[in-house]
Amino acid sequence: MLDADHPVHRLSPDAQSAWGSTLFATLPPPLTASLLQRAVEVTLTPREVFYPGAHHAETPLCAVVVDGLLRFYLTSSDGRAMTVRYAGHGQLVGVRRIAMGLVPASCPPPEETAINGEALQASRILTLPATVLAAAARSNATLSGALAREVAVQAVHDRELIAANVFRPIRERVARHLINLATREGPDLVVHASHQEIADAIGSVREVVSRAMVRFRAEGLVDRRRRRLVLTNPARLHAAAIDGRDCQTAV
Repeated sequence: MLDADHPVHRLSPDAQSAWGSTLFATLPPPLTASLLQRAVEVTLTPREVFYPGAHHAETPLCAVVVDGLLRFYLTSSDGRAMTVRYAGHGQLVGVRRIAMGLVPASCPPPEETAINGEALQASRILTLPATVLAAAARSNATLSGALAREVAVQAVHDRELIAANVFRPIRERVARHLINLATREGPDLVVHASHQEIADAIGSVREVVSRAMVRFRAEGLVDRRRRRLVLTNPARLHAAAIDGRDCQTAV
C-alpha cells in the first residue's frame, strides 16, 4: 500500500491508471518513488514526431502511454514507411533500449535499426528517467526479468503486425489502420489521414488504398463529411479488419 505522500498520487488520474497497467505497478514503493520523482507528463499533438530515429544515439526515451495512440515506423531510402508498432494507454515505449543496455560488454547487442515514433492523435505520455531505470534494473533481478518479458511480448506483437502489413489482404490492412486511427468527435468516429499516409503506414501505395476506400464507401462503411473521413459502420469495418479475404485487390 502506497502512503499518501508517494509520488504516484501526484500523477493525473489517467496517468495513475496507465501506470497501474504496466510492470512498474508491482515494484517496491521506494523504487517506484525514485522513478516517479522525475517523471513528466508530456502532451503530444497529432502527427508530432516525438521519437526521431536519431534519438537513440543520446539518452533513450522511456515512457508510459497515458492516452491517445502512438505509431512507430521504419522509413525506406525512397521515403516509404512501414508501421512496426502501435502503442496505446498503459503501454511502454523505449524499454528495449534499456534492456539492450543490460547486455554484458562481452556480448554486445546487434546494432538497432533507427525507428521513428509519432502521435497519430492527441496523446499524452509519462516520461521516465531512463538512467534511473537502467541502474535499478542492473541491481534488481525482478525488474530486469520484468523488462525482459516486456521486450519479448513487444517483439511478438511487432512481428504479428509486420506480418499482417505484408501478407494480409489490402482490405484488412486498410480497415485495421482506419480503426487504429479513429478518434471520437461528437457522435462520429473520424480519421484524419490522407490516402498516401494510410498507404505509407501499411506498406502499400496510394492508388491501391484509394480503391479500397472507394469500396468501403460503396458498402456504407465510411463517408466524407465536411472534409472529414467518418467511420459510418465501425462494427462492419472491424469485421473487415479481422478477415479481409473477400477482397481480391492486389498490392
